[in-house]
This record gives sequence, C-alpha cells and structure tokens, in this order.
Amino acid sequence: MDYLDVVNFFNEECIKSFSFTSELEMKKSIDKQCKYVYLIIWSTDNIYSWGTMSGTSNRIRKSSILNNKLTGKYDRRVDYLMLKKIYGLEKVYLFEYKEPLNKEKHLKDLHNQKHCYIGLKGKDRVEISKNIYHDFKRTNWYFNLDMNDKTLFDEYFNDVFLGKLKHPKNPKRTFFYGDSLEPKFLRTINKEYLELVIEKVLDVKF
Repeated sequence: MDYLDVVNFFNEECIKSFSFTSELEMKKSIDKQCKYVYLIIWSTDNIYSWGTMSGTSNRIRKSSILNNKLTGKYDRRVDYLMLKKIYGLEKVYLFEYKEPLNKEKHLKDLHNQKHCYIGLKGKDRVEISKNIYHDFKRTNWYFNLDMNDKTLFDEYFNDVFLGKLKHPKNPKRTFFYGDSLEPKFLRTINKEYLELVIEKVLDVKF
C-alpha cells in the first residue's frame, strides 16, 4: 500500500485526525483523554511505521524523534532514531479511535505480517532492527563518528538492545529493545559508560 492509501485507510473510520512535523504542533492538537493510531512517514518512497498510543502515554514523545530528551520506556525508540538519521522524518499522523488496537491489527493483517513496518527488509522484528542498524552504519552521520564510540554502540546494540535484559531489582520487568534507553536503566545494569556514547550516536540526551 502507498503511504497515502494508508492515510486514507486510517482516516476512513477515525473520530478525527491531524498531522505534524514538530512537538509543538502535536501538543496543540493531542488530547490526553483520547486513544490514537500513529503513522510515521519516514520517506515518500513508502517507508512508514505505525502503532498505538494514548494522549497520556505518548509514544511519539517517548520515541524522541521530535524531542531528543529521553523519557519513559518505549521499545521502538532505537529503531525510530536510526530511521530518522537514515531517511529524515517526512510527517507524523495521529488518528483517534475508541479501539485503536483493532485498526492497528487490521493493517498488519492486510499486509500478512506481525510487525508494524513497511518498506524495510526483514521477516520479523529482530531482522528488521538489524537491517536498520546496517543501513544506519552507511550514513554520513555514522561515518563521522569516533571509532571508539562506534565500538561501544555496537556493544550496546548487541548486548543490551537485542539482549532483552531483565531489571535486576524486578525480574518481572523485561527491557525489550529500545526500552533499554529508559533513563537510569543502563546505570542499574552497570553500563553507565554507554550513556555518553548513545547520546552521541543517536543524537539524544539522557
């Protein structure tokens, strides 16, 4: 599906929708009482991703793609930050629904897949993340990074991001993928030394 077809698909039954390219624009329209499907257009070459969120648990904010200050816990954050460096950020849409999970699943079913990415290589979440990382390492941004930072970020990506580590003080909490960038988690697992590297490589701030 063309990304414009997907915009129309989500618009068909939504209560209301709006688009933005900055956090300020988003804040003007988002309602903390509402639930949404979000659609991120990374490139007009039909590279996009989608998911669900609420006005209070704002996953666009937690992704740090509009505000580089890291906050909260969000599993797709690292993928999204690398995608932004690879493609830039074309536009973000929010579609209000009473039951957004149903609409999110409907699009996955139409594409016969379990993940919420289009235009990226990989049969599952792990393959897609590895391929995003592969393409990220071919960007000018990555090329200009210090070699030591690249080595340490590789440690983070393989041992922490893909590690699905459990919180040492609460084994019921597993930090899947970008969840591991929750502030203070790296310090909790004695990998505080990776914080500065992640800030440099992903262009964020703890």
